[in-house]
Amino acid sequence: MIVIGAGAGGLVTSYIAATVRAKVTLIEAGEMGGDCLNYGCVPSKALIKSAKVAEQMRHAERYGLENTPPEFSFKNVMTRIHKVIADIAPNDSVERYTDLGVEVLKGYAKFIDPWTVEIALNDGGTQTLTARSIVIATGARPFIPDLPGLEETGYVTSDTIWNKFAELEAPKKLVVLGGGPIGSELAQAFARLGSDVTQIERGARLMKKEDVEVSEFAQKVLVESGVNVLTSHQAIRCEARDGKKFIIVEAQDDSTVKQDHQNKQEIAIEYDELLCAVGRRARLEGYGLEDLGIETERTIDTDDYLETLYPNIYAAGDVVGPYQFTHVASHQAWYAAVNGLFGHLKKFKVDYRVIPWTTFIDPEVARVGLNEQEAIEKASTLKLPATTLKI
Repeated sequence: MIVIGAGAGGLVTSYIAATVRAKVTLIEAGEMGGDCLNYGCVPSKALIKSAKVAEQMRHAERYGLENTPPEFSFKNVMTRIHKVIADIAPNDSVERYTDLGVEVLKGYAKFIDPWTVEIALNDGGTQTLTARSIVIATGARPFIPDLPGLEETGYVTSDTIWNKFAELEAPKKLVVLGGGPIGSELAQAFARLGSDVTQIERGARLMKKEDVEVSEFAQKVLVESGVNVLTSHQAIRCEARDGKKFIIVEAQDDSTVKQDHQNKQEIAIEYDELLCAVGRRARLEGYGLEDLGIETERTIDTDDYLETLYPNIYAAGDVVGPYQFTHVASHQAWYAAVNGLFGHLKKFKVDYRVIPWTTFIDPEVARVGLNEQEAIEKASTLKLPATTLKI
C-alpha cells in the first residue's frame, strides 16, 4: 500500500497497514503530523488555553478569589505553543513510523498510472513505486478569497499565524475575516490576550452550520470577550493609506445582498494584521489526479467505501469531506486501510451517523450527530412526513 500524506488520515492508514504486516510506504513532502499537529488542533488549543487562563484571572471572583489583571509576554505564550508541538511531534515522527515498519519517504508524489507513483524526493532524485492499493490523504489548506489589495497589504492564515507571530507581540488591531469555527476560536483567544479584534462575516450569523440559537450564543460570548462582531458585512477590498492598513466592508441585508455596490455605505476598518479564516480547500493539485480523470474541483469524489474512480485508489480526510475534522480523518483512515487491503474479501461502508463536533470557544459548543437544522434538511430531502420531525 502507498499512502500519500502524513496527516491524521495518512498516519492512521499507515499504522493500520503496518499492524497487519502489509508492506506500506508513506510519502510526505512537508511536516509529519499534518495540519492538526503543526497548524491546527495542537497550536490553536494551546493558545486557547492560555487565553482562557488570562480570562479566569480577570474574573477570579467567580471562584472565590481576587480579580487579577494578567501580566504576560505574548512571545512567551507563543514559545509555549511551539513547545507543546515539539512535545507531541515524536508521536508522528519519521522515526516512530519507521520503527512500526512503515517506509517513510520525504518528497512529492505524482500518479503515473492507477498503480504507479513517482516521488520527487526532497533531498534530490526520484523514486518510482507500484502498489496494489493507494490512499490519497493530502489534507486541505486555507482558502484565500480573491479580495482586491489583499496580497499587497498582507495577511496570515491559521497555517502561517504560528510562525509569523512567534517572535512578535500580539497585534494591537486584528481583523478576523470569517465567522466559522476557526475564525471564532481565534478571535476570542486574541481578544482575551489583549488584541482589539474585529470579526467580519458576510452571512447573517456566525457558525452557520450550527442551530440559530447556538449561533446567537456564540456571538454573545464573543462580544462579551471583547470581539467586535460584524455579521452581514461583505469585505470589498483592502488598501493602505498613510502607512496604515484598512479593510473596506459594506453592510448587507436581504434586499441588497444580490445588488451591485452602488449606493452602499463603505466602512473602513483599520488593522495591523488580517487573519483569513473563510474556510479550507482540499489539496488536490500537483498529484496527477487530473491525468487519471479523477475530479479535483472541490474534493475527491468517492463511494461509500472511500473508493475513487479507480477501485484500487482510496481517499481519506479533508480531501474527501464531508467533515474536515482530525477525528473524521482517522475514522475514514480505518475504512481506507481495511478496504484497500482486504476489500477483495469484504468491504465496509463508512459510518457518519455519530460524528462528534466541537468548536472551542469558551464556553465550548459541542454536539454528536445531526443538529436540528440538519435533521430538518435531511427530512426535507427524504420527504419524511412532518410528524417524524416531532419525535
